[in-house]
Amino acid sequence: MAPTQASIDLTLAHPIDLVSRFVARHDWLLCQQEHNALLAEIPGQWSQYQLAVSWQDSDEALQVICRIDVKADREQVGELALLAALLNQQLFIGHLALDMATCELELRHTLALRGAGGATPEQVEDVVDIMLGECEQVYPAIYQVVSGALSADDAATAVMMVTEGEA
Repeated sequence: MAPTQASIDLTLAHPIDLVSRFVARHDWLLCQQEHNALLAEIPGQWSQYQLAVSWQDSDEALQVICRIDVKADREQVGELALLAALLNQQLFIGHLALDMATCELELRHTLALRGAGGATPEQVEDVVDIMLGECEQVYPAIYQVVSGALSADDAATAVMMVTEGEA
């Protein structure tokens, strides 16, 4: 039996409301919320991440940005840009972008929802969960490059290496 339009409408909600509820369920710090945007601090294993989410009514798109809290010196921008390019080849959702003003990397993704009338909780949760997982995966490489311990090539190889089994 196909779902009725009424039952479909009940599962869809404003994407910012869904992200806000997801943040609250995890007891993450919601720093700021407006009708079409929110900012939250997310604790990770390696770092605090800043999650910035905005809804664009005209495009019916949800932009999710996860800022990775590691600042590079201006002299390291080239190596950090190379690292981003190498890591982007392996990311499942989103892409790493270098913020030239702050010399920080951020993971960015846009979820297009044109014609959907909203989003489902599962769509929002999946995007946020996957992006946070990817931030956790790439953080050690970013840290190693910024601290000068590894080159971009070596750092990318180390964190993207597929491991098997258990220790």
